[in-house]
Amino acid sequence: MPILKRRNSPVPEGPGVIGPARLVRRPEELSSVRSGDVVVLDMVDLSAEAAQSLAERRVAAVVNVATSSSGRYPNLGPQLLVDAGIVLVDRVGEAVWQSLRSGDVVRVHEGAVFLGDITIATGVEMTSARVRDQLDEASSGLTNQLDSIVANAANTLRRDRAMLLEGAGIPAVATAIKGRPTVVVSDGPEAAADLKAIRSFIRDHDPVLIGVGAGADLLLDLGLRPNLLVGGGDDLSGRAIERSGEVVIVSAAGRLDRPEQFEAHGLQPVVFTAAGTAENLAVLLADHNDAAVIVLVGAPSRLVDVVDADTADAAGTFIARLRAGSRVVDAQAVSWFARQRLSWFTPLLLLLAGVVAVVAAVATTPLGHEWISPVTDSVTSWIEGLVS
Repeated sequence: MPILKRRNSPVPEGPGVIGPARLVRRPEELSSVRSGDVVVLDMVDLSAEAAQSLAERRVAAVVNVATSSSGRYPNLGPQLLVDAGIVLVDRVGEAVWQSLRSGDVVRVHEGAVFLGDITIATGVEMTSARVRDQLDEASSGLTNQLDSIVANAANTLRRDRAMLLEGAGIPAVATAIKGRPTVVVSDGPEAAADLKAIRSFIRDHDPVLIGVGAGADLLLDLGLRPNLLVGGGDDLSGRAIERSGEVVIVSAAGRLDRPEQFEAHGLQPVVFTAAGTAENLAVLLADHNDAAVIVLVGAPSRLVDVVDADTADAAGTFIARLRAGSRVVDAQAVSWFARQRLSWFTPLLLLLAGVVAVVAAVATTPLGHEWISPVTDSVTSWIEGLVS
């Protein structure tokens, strides 16, 4: 738990909420929050879980650098805080990190944060009415977004039903995929961290590695060679083209633009003629070739992330995931299972086996025999006493 550092600044006086500032830069630091704190954080779309944790700790106020409800979806975090009587101030800006340290006693009033008599940040105080209006607007926006996604999904199913149901038009590849685990790496926000987290899975299971666009460069950065490179011609780096085993070019028009970039590396790419994102088409390619499991790295895994994309892309994601069904699993789930693989009992058993081996080796020496004999005699006498 971090220690509060207090500066010799005057305790602010006046209306509003007064308390020690607690700077929370990462979600896991919420556990350090105390009753009466003025919590300063940076969380877009404040989750209900985080808000509930703050309410249970009875904080005095929450000052958010970002917006607690972006309107992408109707998140309930702001409502929980306001209902608990906790002051919530939004969008105070990044400068507050340089103006405050944990332990500074501050005053929050009408959207302003005061350190002594100085106003160090201003934002928008989220009243019950504002929070309710945001929720209504987000709910309406989400409904329209979902309606558009459904319409796009229906159009995609009608247009590509032969490919989706029978695999028509999905190109044959030389890479052996059938029956093997497959890892599809896209260049998402957490892709690099997720890829590192499943390195043991990759090492132990030798999966087919599919780099989607810049995702191939993430593989190369970790010393891993993509078996397949999937993407539009303009999305692929020369390094990825040179070092990948096979290249699949995604093109709605069925054309191979700039063939010279592949000829320079002695490659003849396979063209996947289809509309949609390279990431979704890579999933369809792996599924059509009977991959044992498809691990997604860098792809959106939460509903809110999927629906926040372009509606046509979101529709394609839903269809690709439904087409692949139970084969699809997120990298974070694979990472969790990999961490649980070695329980505490296994290293303990290995340790005990090592100790027994050492004792047995020592017992074979003359000196070891002298040490062990009294112990074995005592154990023998104890067992004889039990059975007599």
